[in-house]
Amino acid sequence: MSVELVKSYFQKMDLRNSVPCGGDVKIPAVVGFIFPEQLKEQLEKGEKPLIVDVREECEAQKMPFKAEGVEVKVIPLRELMDRLNEIPKDKPVVLVCNFAIRASMAKMALDLVGYNNAKVLKGGVEQWNQLNK
Repeated sequence: MSVELVKSYFQKMDLRNSVPCGGDVKIPAVVGFIFPEQLKEQLEKGEKPLIVDVREECEAQKMPFKAEGVEVKVIPLRELMDRLNEIPKDKPVVLVCNFAIRASMAKMALDLVGYNNAKVLKGGVEQWNQLNK
């Protein structure tokens, strides 16, 4: 990865809401989070982003992402760059993992290779499933 590529990544970010004096939203504005309540509202309106679960298959089986009528694709973080052809650039994508750490890494990787349609589920699958019991 070149320095110029990383510079261009950070230049695209709107950091105004990431600093304490910028408003209520802090880090989510930088990383590109979607909050569980926002995703739930989108799904209720009929919007259907592709959910990409970047956990290992065994983790996804033990605690699946629960949402009816939504396509969930399990692509472990370690396989993400080899499976980019499975992730559309022209459709909203929500990246999920247990707590949003690996999903945040996946978002950065996708941003660096030209995706601008991905968000990270804040709080991860655990928070999502609690909201949708």
